[in-house]
Amino acid sequence: MKKDAGASLVSSDGIDQEFVQSSGDIENEKASKSQLLAVVVLLSGVLLMIYGLIEWGWYFRELGGLYLTVGLLIGLITGLGPSKIAETFNKGFQSILLGALVVGIARSISVILENGQILDTVVQGTSQLVSVMPGAFTAVFMMVVQGGFNFLVPSGSGQAVITMPIMSGLADLVGITRQTAVLAFQFGDGFANIFYPTSGYFMATLAIAKVGWDKWMKFVWPLLIIWYVLAIVFLVIAQMTNWGAGL
Repeated sequence: MKKDAGASLVSSDGIDQEFVQSSGDIENEKASKSQLLAVVVLLSGVLLMIYGLIEWGWYFRELGGLYLTVGLLIGLITGLGPSKIAETFNKGFQSILLGALVVGIARSISVILENGQILDTVVQGTSQLVSVMPGAFTAVFMMVVQGGFNFLVPSGSGQAVITMPIMSGLADLVGITRQTAVLAFQFGDGFANIFYPTSGYFMATLAIAKVGWDKWMKFVWPLLIIWYVLAIVFLVIAQMTNWGAGL
């Protein structure tokens, strides 16, 4: 793509050219003392965030306050006045607003299915399919089921609460170790998070980066095929070796 920019999947978007025009020639620029101090404040805020999450149990309210405080400090350090800080915040907020809306829309699918009492029926039906699969591929089909169910419930923890009580019991009945069932869940849930349009945070990331979902899929599908082939191999090996039986 360095030799031919047209080879890029996003070459026709004009975003790269827009970035080049807005950034200008920065190769010879050096950071000022105030900018270096702003970087120190930002890194300190990140460390405080990590400590607060681990030791003080911080969540959205506390993190929001921290982000706001760090943003104000950095603005003042770099010489921005109150009005300019507010304008800059507003401009930054506009760039992620679409992503926030996408998160809400994607979440609405699982809310409707859960409140409509549809999820339990789906889980029961898929578990019946798993129970009649050939022995060597039962774990592989578990991964397929978990991957399909991830479309309805993108949250990994939420999916685990709904499906694993059934899948773990089913694993005991068909002679698969629970460790292998958990591995199938991890493969099924994890890989699907980077291509399902119902995954709110994933779609929000694409929206912020201004990358279309169709172009992302053209880019990532070869990697997904490699991952799933390896996952099938590992699951068959785990099932044949009775992995985790000694735990």
